[in-house]
Amino acid sequence: MKRAKTLVKKLLPTSTLKSIRPVYHGLKGYIAAAINFFPAARLEIISVTGTKGKTTTSAYIGRLLNTYGLKTGYITTSVINLGKEEFLNPHKMTSIDSFEMHKYLAKMKRNGCKRAVIEMSSQGLEQNRHKGLFGFTAGVFLNIYPEHIEAHGNWEKYKHAKSILFRNIRKNGVFLANKDFAEYQYMWRETKPKLRSTIHKKLFSLTKDITIKNSNNLTKNLIYKKQNYPTNLISDFDIQNAYAASISIANILGKTTKKRNTILEKILVLLPELKTVPGRMEWVIKEGKNVYNEQKTPYKKNLSILVDYAHEPASMEFLLKTVKSWQKKSFDNTIHILSCDGVGRDDWKKPIMGKISRKYIDYTIFTTDNFEIGDKPQAIIDSLTAKITLSDKTFSEKKRSKAFQKALEIASKLKGKTLIVSTGVGSEQGLTHPSGTVKWDEREQWINAYRKFSR
Repeated sequence: MKRAKTLVKKLLPTSTLKSIRPVYHGLKGYIAAAINFFPAARLEIISVTGTKGKTTTSAYIGRLLNTYGLKTGYITTSVINLGKEEFLNPHKMTSIDSFEMHKYLAKMKRNGCKRAVIEMSSQGLEQNRHKGLFGFTAGVFLNIYPEHIEAHGNWEKYKHAKSILFRNIRKNGVFLANKDFAEYQYMWRETKPKLRSTIHKKLFSLTKDITIKNSNNLTKNLIYKKQNYPTNLISDFDIQNAYAASISIANILGKTTKKRNTILEKILVLLPELKTVPGRMEWVIKEGKNVYNEQKTPYKKNLSILVDYAHEPASMEFLLKTVKSWQKKSFDNTIHILSCDGVGRDDWKKPIMGKISRKYIDYTIFTTDNFEIGDKPQAIIDSLTAKITLSDKTFSEKKRSKAFQKALEIASKLKGKTLIVSTGVGSEQGLTHPSGTVKWDEREQWINAYRKFSR
């Protein structure tokens, strides 16, 4: 079935596919909703969109609401919770198939959830994958960067696709937006004129409302109104996402300014409960200790390994800037495993990602992750290295597993503490290859690679 779909995609012109998808997915959404007795109509639906940070923010909203005592389900690119326990998203996409989504929503309702958090991508919205949800109780706008223009055609079409979420805010719903990005005004204008007077418009700033302070180790503290709130998070980006989640909850639950402030303070106190979302700034090995599954393995104390999903220039630069800041006091050497999708998909960003890696990291190993029939691994690597000068600190390995071995080989020859960072896959549970989906867990692959290397 999957091969047939891939073949159809390759045979049909792009313009034809773009016109068919909204009708196809919209119809599926309504049918899926009906089959499951319209679960979304019986839930408060909170939806988050943005170029970066929407997965983590969505998961944090769900986790914090549950910790606060309000049972909530959530569907994100990384993790899903149906009201009982969190598990990895097995679908390899943000806006999952409508039949699966409405089945999940029905399970949330049966499990006692009164609300659900759903991460929404611009492409999912454009394809009408939100149909059958019958609007959102709250819509959260985080940011927008020019990183998906190729998929939409131009900047205006990209903005328009994101704004679909806000055109579907329910009566008496909440519009939440990061005012650091002027485009929030466009999103607000796109809400339905007839409902706009009933929608609660709330703004926040991730650059002015809070400051971020380093703790004694790599974790960060959030400072709000001169009050220090400790966390177990390790990047400024995660702290910003945690605040975005907290302020969203306060505005969704609190009807008056006093109540909102009280709820926000109570939520911020819960931040130490938050852990990194799987595959986002996630430690596998930290200074020789296996922190992923805590199995005893003879790691060298001077080695650390971190995985992250970053597959866009802005997210990657944010990540690698953080890594660079650590290097001053925590690490002596850094190695980056860099990959990207096959040729023909967002080609503009690939040379930029290569340049970013070389700007912040000591050694870069170029490799592959997901690619399909007709893609040539070497062509993928060539696209990443197109605008850099190759040197004795750059390497290429077509197979990702060999790239891991190469990183460990380089690390074994370096003096001092070494950090290896692999990006592009995160917590995905498989890689798409011409032969089909190859089973792959980035964290487990790193542990297995080290065991083989240390024999």
